[in-house]
Amino acid sequence: MSEEQTCQRCGETVELDQEDFELFERMHPECFHYAFEHDLNKPGIGVDENCGDDACPSAV
Repeated sequence: MSEEQTCQRCGETVELDQEDFELFERMHPECFHYAFEHDLNKPGIGVDENCGDDACPSAV
């Protein structure tokens, strides 16, 4: 992990290895999921809604 990694979506510190941080486009895995798997402009699929993906953070 580098000294300071900041999430491009939420602005909070990300504690991932540099390789994973880059893989998730400089975001938390959850922020990456919401940015790319949820269509937040579509009714019924907000951040609190399960998008149907087994790995969806909102499914828990």
